[in-house]
Amino acid sequence: MSSFGLSGSSSGLAERSVNQFAENTTLACLIAIAWYNAIELIVLCFTTFKRYGGCYFWCLLIASFSIIPFGLGYLLIIFDIYTNQFPVAMELIAWVGMVTGQSLVLWSRLHLVVHSPRVLRACLAMIIIDAILFHIPASVLEFGSHSNQSELFTHAFNIFERIQLVAFSLQEAILSAIYSWEAVRLLNLRPRGHYRGTLLQLLIVNLAMILMDAAIIGVQYSGLFDIHVTLKAFAYSIKLKLEYAILGKLVHFTEMSHSTNSAPTDLSDFVDLSFHQNNQRPPAADSESQARFLTTPDTFDQRGPSKQSSNDPRISDVSATGSSSNEIP
Repeated sequence: MSSFGLSGSSSGLAERSVNQFAENTTLACLIAIAWYNAIELIVLCFTTFKRYGGCYFWCLLIASFSIIPFGLGYLLIIFDIYTNQFPVAMELIAWVGMVTGQSLVLWSRLHLVVHSPRVLRACLAMIIIDAILFHIPASVLEFGSHSNQSELFTHAFNIFERIQLVAFSLQEAILSAIYSWEAVRLLNLRPRGHYRGTLLQLLIVNLAMILMDAAIIGVQYSGLFDIHVTLKAFAYSIKLKLEYAILGKLVHFTEMSHSTNSAPTDLSDFVDLSFHQNNQRPPAADSESQARFLTTPDTFDQRGPSKQSSNDPRISDVSATGSSSNEIP
């Protein structure tokens, strides 16, 4: 072998070593940022909510916590620290909690703007069906690709993983589109001009979440598996943090819609599904004021007066005055 060949070989090895170091550094940075966001989300769950309950709270907590074992499992696989099935099982369980948990977070916040039980049930059925259709086969194929008979499963796993990723991205895009449409319709009912800025911010956040899904799909189809799986942990941690931004905007909008004498808004009331069901028969005036926002103007006009007539003394006085005046010949 000539000296040129040796020189070229050594430079090629050095270049590959530098590229491998840069890739490993990128993987570590993405996982580190994802873990930081996950820990922050867990802390926010226990400090923001006054009541530890409701679909939104538990889905957000599970999805945030699942980012940690998901990243850890893939780090053990990528750096070949464990050769058994333990890290595979860890990241698969965490993948279910992270992806389906994210979709359930999107679904539970729909209750703030969507008042059609048919739409809500259809979205929930879509999440359950997709979880069964895509999580179970992908788990079997991935376990097989890390087994002694990996040649029988690897090709099928590579194909099905891309199908799974596209399906879950479309699912989240549908949920975000429904939320954006209903939020636009709701905010357009308010005449004040500063709600336009809130509307624009909500749309930008939802668009950013869709673009992150598109970026993950692009990296997946480019064949960069290690970058792809760590980017998923990073992207889902960012999307969950954006959930707080969206929810905070909607709660702020609600507080602005209420009178200045109303009590401070409890975030737990807005994300607890049982609260919205109890708003069908509000027992007190403060819960009645929150129920006004959670109903559209059309439905409020149909059922609002009948509720207020029994609770609001001012309306009862007006009704009594009107009835007495009608009795006068």
